Amino acid sequence: MKNITRKLSVLLLFVASACQLDNDTVNPSTLTPASADPDLLLNAVQLNFGTGFFNGAATNVDVLVRMQAMTGGYRYPTAFTQSSQNFVWQQAYQAVLINTKTLIPIAQSKKLTTHVAMAKIFEAYTYLTLVDLYNDVPQSEALLGVKFDPKADNASDVYAYAIGLLNDARTELAKTGTDAGTNIAAGLDIYYGGVRANWVALANSLELKAWLNIRSLPSRAAEADAKITTLLTSNLIDNPDGSENFTFKYGTATVPNSRHPLYDNYYGLAAGTAGGFLSNYYMNELFSGNGVQDPRWRYYFYRQVGSVDPIKAGFDPKALGCSAGAIPQHYVSAGAVFCNFEPGFYGRDHGDASGVNPVGPVLTCTGIYPAGGRPDNNTAVSPTPYNVPAKRGDGANGAGIEPIFMSFFTDFMKAEILGRRGDVAGARAALNTAIINSIDFTKKFADGKVQSVTILPWSSTVWVKALGAPMDKVNINCGTAPNPITPAYQQCRFNQLVNNYLNAALAKFDAASSKLDVIGREFYISLNGNGLEAYNLYRRTGAPRNLQPTVQLGAGVWTRAMPYPATFSTLAGGAVKDNESVNKVFWDGNPETLN
Repeated sequence: MKNITRKLSVLLLFVASACQLDNDTVNPSTLTPASADPDLLLNAVQLNFGTGFFNGAATNVDVLVRMQAMTGGYRYPTAFTQSSQNFVWQQAYQAVLINTKTLIPIAQSKKLTTHVAMAKIFEAYTYLTLVDLYNDVPQSEALLGVKFDPKADNASDVYAYAIGLLNDARTELAKTGTDAGTNIAAGLDIYYGGVRANWVALANSLELKAWLNIRSLPSRAAEADAKITTLLTSNLIDNPDGSENFTFKYGTATVPNSRHPLYDNYYGLAAGTAGGFLSNYYMNELFSGNGVQDPRWRYYFYRQVGSVDPIKAGFDPKALGCSAGAIPQHYVSAGAVFCNFEPGFYGRDHGDASGVNPVGPVLTCTGIYPAGGRPDNNTAVSPTPYNVPAKRGDGANGAGIEPIFMSFFTDFMKAEILGRRGDVAGARAALNTAIINSIDFTKKFADGKVQSVTILPWSSTVWVKALGAPMDKVNINCGTAPNPITPAYQQCRFNQLVNNYLNAALAKFDAASSKLDVIGREFYISLNGNGLEAYNLYRRTGAPRNLQPTVQLGAGVWTRAMPYPATFSTLAGGAVKDNESVNKVFWDGNPETLN
C-alpha cells in the first residue's frame, strides 16, 4: 500500500470548532479543515474506502448469498442485528464521507480537479451502497456537525444525489489546460495511477450499475432503459486486460499488516490454524454446479486435505464438526450439498451457528483470487491421501485485491441488459465473452503472483469449444503429456477446461426458459470477493435459483434490506427496521420471495 499507512499515521480528522471572546480574540494555532493537506485527506479517503467501507460492506452481505457461510445465527434476525451494522455505517460516515466533505472545497480552491473528481466518485459509491444496504439513509442532514440526529432521506433522492456526484466528477475530469489544474501524482492515486480516463470509465460504470438497479421498478423501466442505452456507448470499465479494473490492492507487510483480511483469517502463523468458513454451497457450485468443473475453483479455494475421510487424509476425526450422514430432510428434498464433500472440501452450511470446532487443519481456505492465498494444485480425484495445512507466507502471502468493479462485471451487465430486452443472440454472445474474461483475468492474476496452477493430465482428446472459435465444437488435442510439463501443454490443458465449461454454461443458456437465470448464475460465480454485487444481483434477478437452505427450518424472512445500525437508531429516536418483515430497498421491484 505504498506510503499510505505511514502518511496516515500523522493524519488527524479535523473537526472545526469556533471560539469567540467578544469577537476580538483569535487563536492563531487553531486548526481548521481548510488547514488540512489535500494529499493526506485523499490518502485517508482511498484507504478507508477500500479496507474499511468496501470490505466491511461486502463481507456484511456475502454470507446472505452463500459466498461465505452464515454462522452468526441460525435465523436471519439473529445473524443480522443492529449492532452488527455499526462498523459499516461508521466507516461510511466517519471514515469516508466526512473526509470527502472536507477534501472537496480544499481541492477546488487549489484547482486539484482529479482530487475533486475522485472524492465525488468515492462519495457517490458510498451513498449508492448505503441505499443498497439500508434504503433510506441520511444525506441532506449528514455531516453537519451540529445535527446529531440527522433524518433519513428518501432512498430514491439519495440515489439521484449520488448520480449527480458522478456527473460532477465527469465535469471535473473533462477539464483541460489551465482549467484542469495540477496533475495528480501517479503515486498518490493508488487505484488508477492518475489516469483520468479510467476515473471517467468508473463514473460511467457506476452510473450504469445504478440505472440497472433502478430498471427493476416497472414505473421507471423506460427512463432507465434510455439512460442505459446512452451509457452503453460511453467509456466503461470493459478492457479485458484489466487495466481499467477498480481494485484496492493489498500488500505483504507484517508491520503494519497490509495483507488481505481473508488471507489473515485462513493463513495463520502456524500451519493448520485456519479460521473462518467458506460456504459449502459456493464451493460445490464451482466444483460441479454445471456438471463440469469450473476452472476458477482452483484459484478461489485451497483444500488442505484431499479427502473428508480422516483416515484417508490423515487428520484428527474430532475436526469434523458435522456428519454428512445426518443430512436434514429438507436438504435431501432440495438436493443440497451438506456438511462437506469429496475430494476434501470442508466449509460450513448456511445458517450453521454451532460454534467453532477444532477444524483449522481441514478447512478449505480462500485461494489466490482474490485474497492472495494458495492456488490448489492438487489432484481432484476422489479421495486423495493428501494433507498439507496452510500457513502464513503461502501463495501470494496475502497480496490480494478487493474486486470492487471489474471489466467482466460490465460484460455480465451487458448480457443481463440484452437478456431483459429479449435479444437472445446478443445476450448469449455477451455471456460467452463475460465468462471467458472472468476466467482469463482470474488466471492472469494468479500467474502474476505465483507459479501457474498445474492441471493434471486427463484423456488427451476432449471435444470442446475453442476460445475465439465459432460456436460449433472443435477438437483440441493436447497430445501426450510431456515430461517435464511445458507451458504450452499447460495452456492447452487449461483451454480444454475453459471450453468444456463454456459448452456446459451455454448449453444451459440455450435450454433455459428464463435466460436471465443462467446469466445471473454465471455473474454470481464470477463475483468471488464482492458480496455487494452478488447481493444486488440476487435481488434483481432471483438467481441463482438453487441457493442452499438454512440448516434449521423457520429461519425467518431473508434479509432483503439491512436493519439500521444501533449507532444510528439511538441518535434518530430509536428508528428500527423490523427485518422479520419484508424490507425492500426502493429499487427492488422483484416480486419474488427470496431465501
